[in-house]
Amino acid sequence: MRGVGKSTVGSLLARRLKTQFFDLDDLVLQHLGAASVRRVFEEQGEAAWRAGELAALQRFFDSSAQHPRTDTCPPRTVLAVGGGAPANPACCDILQKARRDGWRIVHLTAPIQVLVDRLTANLGDRTALTRLPLADELAALAAARASLYSALCDGVVDGSGNPEAVAASIATAAS
Repeated sequence: MRGVGKSTVGSLLARRLKTQFFDLDDLVLQHLGAASVRRVFEEQGEAAWRAGELAALQRFFDSSAQHPRTDTCPPRTVLAVGGGAPANPACCDILQKARRDGWRIVHLTAPIQVLVDRLTANLGDRTALTRLPLADELAALAAARASLYSALCDGVVDGSGNPEAVAASIATAAS
């Protein structure tokens, strides 16, 4: 979900684990040759973004496959996956394969009001996905995506707290 802290917590987690951090949004922008998520949505539409998301996700895991992953040598890279990616069955397939290859997927959650407060304070490069008021849009997306997220994740972590503490709890669970 937008505003849950994937990029912030992911970056802090990678630093804590002394590893690399990638944000799928950044990889999609590189793939599309675009400077802004908002502009892609406005100029090319959501479908173009989702196609870029799939291509960037596939490229990421294809390149990481060159580094074998086992239970004794887990992935040492952190990837923040956009909240809409699991809505694409092809992205789900890629993520499920990554799990079988040793990757672990953490679902960050937060109450809708926390997300509304964060996004109201700093919408950043995000764009509305519906014409609903923000709280209604987020609630509808959370409800629509809940089963997708649940089927993909290895664990759920409340992302509404201090980002450093959230990253620390994920790092502890991962070790």
